[in-house]
Amino acid sequence: MSLSKRIFAAFFAFIIVPLFVLGTVSYLVFQKVTQEKYAEQTELTLKAIGRNINNMIKEANYFSDFWVTTKDSVKYVEHSLDSNGATGAEVSRSPGYNELLEKEMLSKRLLLTYPGIKSVTLYRNDNKQVFVNFTKDTPIPREELESNPIYSEVLRKNGAPVWVGPNEDVRITGANNWFTQIRVMLDIDSLESEGILVTRFQMNELSRIFSFYNSQGKIDRRFLIVAGNGNIIFDNESISEGQQISKLVDTVKGINMTSNKTQSETLTFDGHKSLVSVQDLQLQRLGVGDWKLVMVTSWTYLSGDMTLVLRWMVVITAISLILALAFNLIFIRRTVTFIVRVVRAMRQVERGDLSTRVSIVGNDETAALSKGFNNLVTRVSELLEDVKQEQSRKRKAEMMLLQAQIKPHFLFNALESINILAVQNEGRKVSKMVQRLANIFRISIQQKEEITIEQELEHLTSYLEIQKYRFEELFEYTIDVPNELRSSSILKLTLQPLIENSIQHGFEGIEYMGRIHVRACEEGRNIAFYIEDNGIGINEEQMAKFAISGMTTLQDMYEETPETGERRGLGVGNVADRLRIHYGSGYGLILCSAPGHGTIIKCLIPQASGSDSYEA
Repeated sequence: MSLSKRIFAAFFAFIIVPLFVLGTVSYLVFQKVTQEKYAEQTELTLKAIGRNINNMIKEANYFSDFWVTTKDSVKYVEHSLDSNGATGAEVSRSPGYNELLEKEMLSKRLLLTYPGIKSVTLYRNDNKQVFVNFTKDTPIPREELESNPIYSEVLRKNGAPVWVGPNEDVRITGANNWFTQIRVMLDIDSLESEGILVTRFQMNELSRIFSFYNSQGKIDRRFLIVAGNGNIIFDNESISEGQQISKLVDTVKGINMTSNKTQSETLTFDGHKSLVSVQDLQLQRLGVGDWKLVMVTSWTYLSGDMTLVLRWMVVITAISLILALAFNLIFIRRTVTFIVRVVRAMRQVERGDLSTRVSIVGNDETAALSKGFNNLVTRVSELLEDVKQEQSRKRKAEMMLLQAQIKPHFLFNALESINILAVQNEGRKVSKMVQRLANIFRISIQQKEEITIEQELEHLTSYLEIQKYRFEELFEYTIDVPNELRSSSILKLTLQPLIENSIQHGFEGIEYMGRIHVRACEEGRNIAFYIEDNGIGINEEQMAKFAISGMTTLQDMYEETPETGERRGLGVGNVADRLRIHYGSGYGLILCSAPGHGTIIKCLIPQASGSDSYEA
């Protein structure tokens, strides 16, 4: 991963992510604190409302109990329906007239008792019934009442009231959907059942209760009473009455409507985020079912000014992120770009381009670093130039030393051979020997470092002919170099030391004809020379010595044989070093040998025409 990507990843991981996490945690903590703060207040409100509803139902029960247990009230109903207790004057009246009169008296009694009563129906055990209503209402048919599951509960309670809320069971509550109380009517003296009394109430007190608690300031609240079957029996906004509570709020993972504990959760209610609180009204002892009081408070109201603060926090965080990104793009990116530029320049220097420089921009630390880098490269370039000059002088000195290595012994032996040929009147051979010797001296004393391959082969042939005459029947040689390569240049005195190594070392003590084969070929844009002999080879110790030091020390170079005093193994390492210094590290010698299997030396040089000048 590049430096710029790593810095951006660090910027994202250590700045953007912490800011995001901080904002998220702050929001969640704010939501939790707000929920806990208002949950306590909400619980108190729900309990207060629950007490009011409890008192309302209790009051309705009291009035119902009073009407049922008051002997005069009971007699009104009995007298209106029982013709056996009528006087003679009353019998003379028509039954319809008597019933109408008694209903009127009963209505007055009910109105004076509890004004919230809207209708009363008494289903007597003798299949007679009396119905009194103060507004348009239709009583429940006796058959439908007796087939309803609630009828058995009414009989089981034997006089205690049973309440059915609006929308809880519309068959009981009727078309007007009122609160309905059902109870067994008992005889006061014998406590025996005289029938079923069904009373319907309009609870205007509920609206007043919820209006009071919803008028405390600008509170956006909504109150619901939910029956045990999940139906909403009362909504202070009259929007959701009769609906299932599960359609408005999650009752599976959110609010548990079957729990008796007070709950407060932040949920989505009817599409809006709200604090939903649930309180069990605990009205079962008053004859009411499992009713729950639900209070829905708008989250917008709860958050209040904190929402504005959170918005400002979000805006400030966003601005901070933008500024941080701008800082990253302007300053950090500039620094990273500079570092990348310096790294690129360093790589160019590594590849040998010492002309590379880093542009100097500004007057800060980056400018100082650029100046330092440029000065360093300049100094390195100067030092390399000094090293090149020193190496050049060294190569020239080595060349002069190599030229001086045509020792008196070689010259003496050559002249002695010429003298013998002269005594034997071998004029032509003398001429050839002198010509070969002169050719060796002429090429050796040339001031140029590079000569053509043609000249190098001419020098090599002259040397081989002289040595072949001296060591008669010791070796034979062949040279196979294509004509198209002979015009290319080569470092002077490259091949002759390698051939000399084969003669002086490879053929020492052999009892068979030695063979030397010199060949050359193109390898890509290079020229490879192969010098092969069938001599005694080189042991592992000497091969290791060549691999480590190249046998280039003066002691190695001037090691002499005890018989002739001539050099042995001279110049192989010296040639390798000269080639590597002159042409580069990719060029030089490769030596392959094993005792008894001869030696192969590969010499690799770049291909260049003899007219080209080659700088090391």
